[in-house]
Amino acid sequence: EAINEKGEWEVIVDNLSFPMGKDKMIVTDLSGSLWASDPRIRIRTNMQIHWDQAFFSRSDPKEPVESYTLKPSSADLHYRGFSRPYRKGGRYGPHWFDYSITTSDPIWRDLEGNYTRFGDVLPLLLEADNKYIIKNAGDETTIEFSAKGLPEVPEGWKRDFLIHSVGWVKDGDLNTAEGQRVEPLPFHGMTRYPYGPEEAYPSDPEHQNYLRKYNTREINTDAFTRAIIGSQ
Repeated sequence: EAINEKGEWEVIVDNLSFPMGKDKMIVTDLSGSLWASDPRIRIRTNMQIHWDQAFFSRSDPKEPVESYTLKPSSADLHYRGFSRPYRKGGRYGPHWFDYSITTSDPIWRDLEGNYTRFGDVLPLLLEADNKYIIKNAGDETTIEFSAKGLPEVPEGWKRDFLIHSVGWVKDGDLNTAEGQRVEPLPFHGMTRYPYGPEEAYPSDPEHQNYLRKYNTREINTDAFTRAIIGSQ
């Protein structure tokens, strides 16, 4: 929201989007939306989101920019566990995680179904299609990119990185539709999720072969149930 010519707050961006995960940045265009005499802005939401920095840029968009696209050179899916949580900045700070300290104890109830087997998953990350990695809680994918084809950074320039990913997230919340199992699998072109009987994940030989080759790791709730019983 911003102050309008009447001195009242007015919505200028209806949906600012949602910062998925931790330590994420959201960029929005405010061009032509602020009054020079009162350029105040505010964010209103009913979600618990911690903002620790806000800034604006007036950089000349004509400044030279060079961009290069790198494809992953390797990708390995494996189990890692859960990073130790803590409060960043004190008792009331946002939840953060210490990557150097992990636990393998079950934390959440697993969604039942078939997940991608561990090992090389590079072929699944080269294109945005309906053949993707299905990861469970505690899984990690280590992805490497080769920088051999990049030129040297010119003097006075700065190199930055943007990771572009395409996928879907599904949790086991009781309010999540189909939140107790992996299926039905999402796919590009579906009109909603869960989709109705008029839509389905592709059943052609290519996609069925992908399911048989990669998604062979069957997960159930047994480990989580044993952990709950053992803690009582």
